[in-house]
Amino acid sequence: MNGAEGGGEMNRLELDVSVREGTGKGPARRLRSSGQVPAVLYGSDTAPVSLKIALRDLERVLQGGANSLIDLKGADQAKGKLALVKELQRDPVRRTPIHCDLLAVDTKKRLHVSVPIHLIGRAIGVEMGGVLEPLMRDVEIICLPLEIPDFFELDVSELDVGDSLHVSDLASSDVYEVVPDSSNTVVHVIAPRIEEEETPEGEEEEDAAADGEGAAPATPAEGGGDAGGDS
Repeated sequence: MNGAEGGGEMNRLELDVSVREGTGKGPARRLRSSGQVPAVLYGSDTAPVSLKIALRDLERVLQGGANSLIDLKGADQAKGKLALVKELQRDPVRRTPIHCDLLAVDTKKRLHVSVPIHLIGRAIGVEMGGVLEPLMRDVEIICLPLEIPDFFELDVSELDVGDSLHVSDLASSDVYEVVPDSSNTVVHVIAPRIEEEETPEGEEEEDAAADGEGAAPATPAEGGGDAGGDS
């Protein structure tokens, strides 16, 4: 049940950027209204640079997939830099990008990145009524920028109820180091939850009435006291 590394050669894209004048909410709002996205470029050997990117160009790059390498064009402070999208903020309603952090990378220096995990196949346990429950959607690795896998695949077909796959089942390679403990569970198949049937309130009242059938009715005198009541 070993996983497979997928994706082939890393995507490498081009992106035009421009230097951004002014910071703060006001200038950022004006940029977005003009179809631009505020961004910042930074890295261990790169001083932070405030940039702006055309929304359509950024969305095109994002379609290239997670961890796509980006050759920056345009602004002198960024031209020739190789970068990754480190963090992306989206509008909570429209889901369009509203801010982007770009990490400048050196092809000769290893870095930490998160790589998506793709589950393939249909588990045996699911066919038997179990529930496939993923516990990890991605995994962090350390590698050179040009060696980043597009994704990892795990075949869940052989998982029965109670079975699981772990980080150790991901494809291994000499070009990257997986950071999480190898025993961490990536996905497992659990037994279906059986919920107790609830008795409708009306039926409970009917059952209570039925249990009381045949019992002698209580008289005012029972339990002592004056049967005449208040004077």
